[in-house]
Formats: sequence, C-alpha cells, structure tokens
Amino acid sequence: MSSQSGTPSVAMVDPRAPRFGQTMTTLGMAAFVVTGNPAPLYAVTAILLTSVATGWRVDMYGFLWKRVLIPVVGKPDQPEPASPHRFAKLMGATFTAIASVAVLAGFPVVALAVAAMVGLLAGVAAALDLCVGCRMYKQVRFFRELGVV
Repeated sequence: MSSQSGTPSVAMVDPRAPRFGQTMTTLGMAAFVVTGNPAPLYAVTAILLTSVATGWRVDMYGFLWKRVLIPVVGKPDQPEPASPHRFAKLMGATFTAIASVAVLAGFPVVALAVAAMVGLLAGVAAALDLCVGCRMYKQVRFFRELGVV
C-alpha cells in the first residue's frame, strides 16, 4: 500500500474495534469452556481464520464494529496502526485452530486449556488494554530492526 506521494501508508484502525473483537473472542471461549459445546470455539476459529486468510478483507468482527457499533458510539478520535492488532488476531486464529483440532482429534482437555488461555488473554486485552499479541509484535519488530531476525 502506498499513498499518492509515494511513501508507504500504514493501515489504521479504530482502537476500540480490536477491543470489541477481543470481547467477542472472550465470550466465545468462555461459552466453550463453561458448556463444553465446541460450536462457539468453531465459530470464533472460523471468524479469525477467515479474517487472516482474506488479508483482513472479510472480518466479521470488523464488519459488526463498522456497521452496527460505529453509528452508536461514533468515529474514533485517534486511529492507531493496525499491524500489532493483526498480529494478535493471527495468534488468536492459530491457537483457536489448535483448540478446534484438539477437539476433533479427541483431546478435549487440551482444547479446553488452549481455549481458556485464548479467552483469558483476549479478556485481559479487552478489559485492561494489555494486548500480549500486540506486545509480541513490537518485540519481534524490535529484533527485526536490530537484524537479529
């Protein structure tokens, strides 16, 4: 992506949108952990994997945020870079996929543990604005800039 001046542009996001997605992920993982019904796990996995696989063009959380909630809460004061949030969503997609495969492979305890971890991290990110995936992204970028990775 580049702007008309030829300098690269950075994808920006309403900072409340990832919190909404993290809240939805937390609710889905909690529903799976509490009930043992894998449907919420599969739904969250499908939403996250579709978002990643389509390069963020098909994102149900983003769609709901833009179409349903923005008209209610209004536009953001200050957008922020999307890359750390996308990395965090990639991590969520990876681990919910692992939990889904664990259910299908007959390892429900592994699935519950992984889903509980995803739900806990997403809940902390949504409630406290402490996104572990975003912090991981920044650390990887730091090491990339140093030439380590």
